[in-house]
Amino acid sequence: MIRPSFRLPLALACLLAAAPASAQPDPPVPTVETPAAPAAVPEPYALVRTLQALQERVAHGDVEAHRAQRALIGRIALGFEAAPPSAWADARNARAAIAFVLGGGPPQSLEAILASGAEFGAPRTLAQGALAFLQGREVEAREAWREADPLTVGGMLGGQLALAQSALAVREDPAEAMRLLAVARLLAPGTLIEEAALRREVFVAGQSGEVERLEFLAIQYLRRFRHSIYAGNFRQRFATLLTALDFHGDLDRFGRLEAMLERFDGESRRDLYLFFARHSLVHGRPEVARRAATLAHGLAAGDSDAEWRATFYAAASQVTTDRFALAAETLADVDPARLPAPDVALLETVIDLAVQVGAPIPIAEEPPTDVIEDLVEAVADGETPEVETPVADFPADAAPDVPAPDDPAFAPPEATPAMRRAEAALAAIDALLTEARR
Repeated sequence: MIRPSFRLPLALACLLAAAPASAQPDPPVPTVETPAAPAAVPEPYALVRTLQALQERVAHGDVEAHRAQRALIGRIALGFEAAPPSAWADARNARAAIAFVLGGGPPQSLEAILASGAEFGAPRTLAQGALAFLQGREVEAREAWREADPLTVGGMLGGQLALAQSALAVREDPAEAMRLLAVARLLAPGTLIEEAALRREVFVAGQSGEVERLEFLAIQYLRRFRHSIYAGNFRQRFATLLTALDFHGDLDRFGRLEAMLERFDGESRRDLYLFFARHSLVHGRPEVARRAATLAHGLAAGDSDAEWRATFYAAASQVTTDRFALAAETLADVDPARLPAPDVALLETVIDLAVQVGAPIPIAEEPPTDVIEDLVEAVADGETPEVETPVADFPADAAPDVPAPDDPAFAPPEATPAMRRAEAALAAIDALLTEARR
């Protein structure tokens, strides 16, 4: 039970709750607007770390990160412009400014900082070398970086420096370029720097003829970065490099390539075999093309575009063999919509070739029977048919071994009617054979 002393307040509360909605509300209490605190501008080094984290995702196949990269670079450039001059005295920010331009940022961002005269917390020669490298002034870049050691610089910036120095050394000293690329991988594992260093080192090893190192590095790349945004381009360039080394010259050499690719993942092997099948087909090596297409077919998913390509290459490689009929039937069933555009044109060319190979060989028709019968009847009746007697052609320096008509030794026999009929028949037959040969 509710005590009496509490009944009145409770009743008032119920009345207020049941008051009509049209009742006038209390006048609003005036508020005083306070200015919003200015948003804190991130430090330049924090901005660059964000970019590097985004690029690491690109190295592992994040397409959205790749698309967002350009917009983020633009925002960081604006952040650099807004930073106070005193910010660049901090070594972290100064190093970040160099790393930013070496990682894809506009060189003008670093150029403006150096031109402002602000205190710079990193060696200016390091920054000047980066600008010279990005602007194509290789001699100046080498001079500015002459004393720069990536291992001493360390961190992500050291990896970027090693990557850039390798590009300056690769033409004159491939061995030094490969050493610098290995340093870049050591300093920035798992990043876009390592991904780029591995890609480049593979091709330097191939151009230097170091096949074993080429194989080792290619396997490392495809194990660590096979989903990279740049992995597709790598596979194409790698296959081109292997063709330059003539691994597909014949089945024996292609067998060595199979042994090398055995350690690659299935998707990479499939793509490389498809490349070799097409390349060998176009360059007139049908046996290698058939072998590569067969291997690719075994690694392709059922009814996939890759399987259609493998089927097409295998059939095309057999058009000029004793398996022509089966190859032609397969080519007729290939759906052009499942092939890439360059292969559609190749399919048309191969089908044209198949039509020519399968066309019947033209054989000269025999002389009509009625013509032969007319000639025989004419000879039997003692008539001389009018036919052109073919004249034998002799070389200028070789006359036939018979006496000339004006030679005293020449004494033609007197022609009898039988002889005349025989000569006419032979001449008619010779004329028919000559016509047939035409």
